[in-house]
Amino acid sequence: MRYFFRTEYDGTRFHGWQNQPDGVSVQRLIEEALSVALRAPCPIVGAGRTDAGVHARAQGAHFDAPDSVDIDTDRLTVSVNALLPPDIAVYGMVPVRPDFHARYSAVSRRYIYYFSDRKSPINYKRVWMIYYPVDWERIASEAKHIVGRHDFTAFCASGADSDDKECDVASAALSLGENGVRTFTIEANRFIYKMVRSLVGTLVDIGRGRLSAAMDAIIGSRDRSMAGETAPACGLVLEWVGYPPAERL
Repeated sequence: MRYFFRTEYDGTRFHGWQNQPDGVSVQRLIEEALSVALRAPCPIVGAGRTDAGVHARAQGAHFDAPDSVDIDTDRLTVSVNALLPPDIAVYGMVPVRPDFHARYSAVSRRYIYYFSDRKSPINYKRVWMIYYPVDWERIASEAKHIVGRHDFTAFCASGADSDDKECDVASAALSLGENGVRTFTIEANRFIYKMVRSLVGTLVDIGRGRLSAAMDAIIGSRDRSMAGETAPACGLVLEWVGYPPAERL
């Protein structure tokens, strides 16, 4: 039977979500914990692959349990969390239809990027600390151009596993929170490789005057050399993965 769950993790010490031949991944540790708890090999499939150092609050994933195993999802969740390190947790485990897929059944993803314009030790490795002057009002204005259906080739890093660079962005906005921490929240049907970090880095480069081109022109160029730097991984959180209401997730 197939089961869905969500997972929260601090990605600081991991080589990303996906299994790696030469590094520790979030996926590998969850698979190992599930396999011990179920006493059978248990590969999992995630909604997406977060980069090394990127965090998640509600990554989605599924696994197929052997038919011979009778699962109490609450007990299994407790067992798996006991086996996982403190920087990974699973929750919300439920049975789903056999054709449900954590990645392909998803209809939206929401990321939040965190900035601080002052040194903040308590937020170390949780935010991008920016010490140079930035025009945040201009960044907020430029972010509006991201919304809509566009080809985001200009913001795709090399190594992408798809030739399709079109994404439908439902929202993209900058806001100011407590203690000088700003957030950039973006939601879309899909994201291409390192797209969010490239968008954030470009917005900051525009806001600090390193780039003269406007965001709409950079998007239209489909030229990676027109965009700015890639923002650090530490400030990025996969906040939510959405599924159709019929999936009841």
